[in-house]
Amino acid sequence: MPNQPSTDPTELKIFPRNLTARADYIVRGNPTNTRPESGVDNCFPGLEFDQRNLDKAFFPGFIFEFHRDDGAIIHRLAPSAPAVDSGLTEGDLNPPLYLWALNGRTMKDQTGGNIPIFFFDRLEGLEVWRRVHDLRHERVAILIGPTSGLFVQIPSDSIKKLNDLYKSTNVNSYVERDSQGKLQWAVFAGERAPYLDPETGVIDPSVYGPGELTRSLCVPWQYDFRDCGCFYWASNKPDIVISGDGLHEQLNFQRLDRTSDPPPSDLPTYLERRPLEISYTALLSGAWNTTLPSVLNDRESECFVPPPAPDVPRLMTRGEVIEELKYLSTVEHALLVEYLYAHYSLNAPPALPAIGVSDQTRRIFAAADEVFRIAVDEMRHLRWVNEALNLLGEGPVTDRAEIIGRVPEVRRPFQLNPLTPEQLQWFVDIERPSQAINEGIDGMYVRLHVSIDRQPALFPERKRLIHLIKLIIDEGGDHFRRFQTIQKHLSDLPPEQYLRPLGEAPADSLLLKSLLSLSDQNYAVVLGYLLTSFLLGDRAGGINIEDSRRAMFNVHDTNHHLASRGVGAKFNLPTPRAPLPRAAAITPEIAGSLVDNLQSSVEEALASVEDVGGEDERQLVTRQRRNYEGLFRQMRRRALKYK
Repeated sequence: MPNQPSTDPTELKIFPRNLTARADYIVRGNPTNTRPESGVDNCFPGLEFDQRNLDKAFFPGFIFEFHRDDGAIIHRLAPSAPAVDSGLTEGDLNPPLYLWALNGRTMKDQTGGNIPIFFFDRLEGLEVWRRVHDLRHERVAILIGPTSGLFVQIPSDSIKKLNDLYKSTNVNSYVERDSQGKLQWAVFAGERAPYLDPETGVIDPSVYGPGELTRSLCVPWQYDFRDCGCFYWASNKPDIVISGDGLHEQLNFQRLDRTSDPPPSDLPTYLERRPLEISYTALLSGAWNTTLPSVLNDRESECFVPPPAPDVPRLMTRGEVIEELKYLSTVEHALLVEYLYAHYSLNAPPALPAIGVSDQTRRIFAAADEVFRIAVDEMRHLRWVNEALNLLGEGPVTDRAEIIGRVPEVRRPFQLNPLTPEQLQWFVDIERPSQAINEGIDGMYVRLHVSIDRQPALFPERKRLIHLIKLIIDEGGDHFRRFQTIQKHLSDLPPEQYLRPLGEAPADSLLLKSLLSLSDQNYAVVLGYLLTSFLLGDRAGGINIEDSRRAMFNVHDTNHHLASRGVGAKFNLPTPRAPLPRAAAITPEIAGSLVDNLQSSVEEALASVEDVGGEDERQLVTRQRRNYEGLFRQMRRRALKYK
């Protein structure tokens, strides 16, 4: 039979149930994933809150406790509970009453005899919670009793009563007691309780008191810092790090021995690694602050020497700051591409095998990995510069500089070169930290920073602007040191040992020409995504930036494929067929046209590679089509956000 139209109004319209969902734009302030209702369903210490604390009030009138090895218990009764109306009292909770079973739907298509009964005998509290958490917000029936779920033999008549009350429309409770009045078991039915207030869409304060959602997180934090093996600490405690010179990976961040060279690698098991880590006493005494180094991009950084204050002869006007930022956006774009080309020129494997790797291969791989990480940073710089332009009321700039640098020592045209010693030295020079105006890429930002910082009346956006520019300056200094590390990796190797001989594609090679075309179209997609993200501003919510990274995977995939065949990527800027508008104002029609042109061009390039390539190329096309499928769908959806 054909599908009949639904009469359920909730299937015809989406109703926003929290304050974030009710906004028709991205609200300034904390991102949506910081709100409790948007949190990760975490039930172990380390993230925003413990989900078990949220689900403890899943049934009206009862407050459960899931943090137990012997099952889930009723911790207390809430006022006006159905249990109270049926004669259940606080005295019945000592010894505790356990959740033995429940009846309720976890999926919408469960009907009739398919509605499950969940039994909790021999389950820990965590396992009980997992079933509770999946319940739909509708009628549910629960069976409770005084025996631990690890040992209970559930009476058969209690299961029948559980099923009867779940189906009943006018009976919501039943309590079975023995001749002395001691509770044997009880069944209650009702609507699964929401944890959000229906009017405001926030956590209901009448149910959850201050601190209750986070009460089971680790305290003091130093203990969790040392013991947590779940990688929840992310930026604060990266369990595994890279050495400061980038040569050694898989290092235990909490290792006690920080002087040996090479440093000791991490050990796989708890018992092996524990004696080699900083002790509890040392952490509580301040070792976390005095011994453990800072970590940036998974790399340890042992020291930081602040530079002297710059001497600026003349502060820039607002118009000069805007023009300088526009130029610097093109410079960041140009450096990003030059670094990527240099990365592809290194004869390194895409990933380093765990065993059987020579020291030379390890050093070349470390150098290639460094260059790529710096290129990724430059994409972030391009974003930050355009954020600064947006704050100043200007449109985005995704052009590419034809000339890089202003002082004669580093000034030269944009060019794609392999990572020869000469090219590497130029990278060192252009990234050299400087407090002098216009010396190197870092020096170009110094005058901007000082001009904005010292003229608050001229720049009401001052706080956010100087923060963005300071981020770029600081990472630029880090790039200088990392390029010097690359020089050390390659210092005693002749270029012919670590460079691929990248040349032009033969005129008669249809495959290589098709791959070059695909490389350029992948590059155009990345630029298109960056541009739309800059244009959307706050409305993008950072999602477009993440999608541009996904698009970057296809660039990386194609260019490595070309380099392995001795051909370097061209990084040709998009042709008029896939126009990238330069103006700040953009309409849905222009945005939609951008998406259509990008998809048409990249699909044509993929089809060409598929037609003339072998099995390796067909696998490459399959990977990239799968990656692009979601990207273009998201681009079309966001095109409608333009105003």
